[in-house]
Amino acid sequence: MSTTGAVTEISAPVSFLAGDTESSTEIVILDEGTTLLPIEIFVNAIGVGLHSGSSGAPVAIASGTLVHTYLVHFDPAGGVVTLSGDVFFDPGETILGIQTHTPWLDGSDAVVGEATATYPTGLLEFRAFETLPGTDTVFIAPGLGSASFTLFAELGIDEARIVTTSVPAPSSLALLLLGLAAFGVGTTPLARTRSGRGLT
Repeated sequence: MSTTGAVTEISAPVSFLAGDTESSTEIVILDEGTTLLPIEIFVNAIGVGLHSGSSGAPVAIASGTLVHTYLVHFDPAGGVVTLSGDVFFDPGETILGIQTHTPWLDGSDAVVGEATATYPTGLLEFRAFETLPGTDTVFIAPGLGSASFTLFAELGIDEARIVTTSVPAPSSLALLLLGLAAFGVGTTPLARTRSGRGLT
């Protein structure tokens, strides 16, 4: 993942409670890691295009799906602040959907949240996208490989959770290929030499 504009990656441990990670110059994003969903979760910003506020009908991502998640958080120190920035994902990693509605965030914190991060689960009526003092938006780009945020905030926070497909790390992929090679390539010649001729 890479970022541009006001979006800046942070690392855990971190607290996302109101006032704990304040900045009037940065929208922060936390890589929460990969999770095999034990239950379904819901997203409401789906597909290419501009998504405004917390609108959008919920769509379930089924239990048993391997996902990667990222929490986007904006909590300005004071006054009405507007910031914009972009998130770009690695090749092969695509956006399944984004949570911009408080109930979907609250319902997935314990499922996909980073273990050492503190979330405002159930503490804020409005922790997600809003339409005042301005309309918070996210644009999902064609190809589903990036998202552009424009967030307005005064009091309280703006948050969203990006849910993507999970792409194996290069080292994990290399180990997988090595294992397949050991089973596939290593056993075929042995099967052929036992009979002294090719398989029929």
